[in-house]
Amino acid sequence: MIRFAFALSLVLTGCVSVSAEPLKDTVPNISVVGEAFEEVAPDRATLRFGVVTERPTAAEAATENARVAAEILAELKSLGVADVDIQTQGVTLEPFTIEEHDAKGKSKGVQKLYRARNDLAARVKPLDKAGAIAGRLIDKGVNSFDGVEYDFSNPDEKLDALRAAAVKDAERRARTYAEAAGLRLGRVLEIRPVDGESPQMRPYAARLAPAPEATQVPMRPGLQRISSRVSVTWALGR
Repeated sequence: MIRFAFALSLVLTGCVSVSAEPLKDTVPNISVVGEAFEEVAPDRATLRFGVVTERPTAAEAATENARVAAEILAELKSLGVADVDIQTQGVTLEPFTIEEHDAKGKSKGVQKLYRARNDLAARVKPLDKAGAIAGRLIDKGVNSFDGVEYDFSNPDEKLDALRAAAVKDAERRARTYAEAAGLRLGRVLEIRPVDGESPQMRPYAARLAPAPEATQVPMRPGLQRISSRVSVTWALGR
């Protein structure tokens, strides 16, 4: 169900001589911001995850990381995730050091290691496959999860309906105020989208904390809100 909210500004001005000013600044008018929103159930998810490998040499770290990453990509393909829905988001290789200690806590020296990391994102659809796929990726070697983002298909279709509803909301509010003042709505002078319209559903990021033996990660996407806001200005008459 679509719900409405509004904000109102009423501007009444006397008629003046024609100038370079916008038309709405030269005639009595009313401006109303209408809003429509809807809570939508997501139908797809984007998993963000990575493979982190630490080895004594850069070559060993890079080689092992590439091997595991290749297995992950093959697993995604076998699970029906299309290549166009998989994106490499970062590949890094860097040195780091750890200090070793004996049983008494005395330093035994510093060891230099290398860390290779490959970060990936995979869009999963339908949404109900996301938990099982996350579990399979963990079994195949994913050891870093940055979360999941939910969204939905065909956002423009849903937003077009909300845009139309927002204009109707603005008109209803404007007519109520105009009639209460003994005036009537004239022609539309301006229609302007208002900052804050959501072109897509706001992504929701959730951290995953799966158990080592998990084969499926529980996910609850819930509902998320999309909205459209528009400012409409009408001329006023008696």
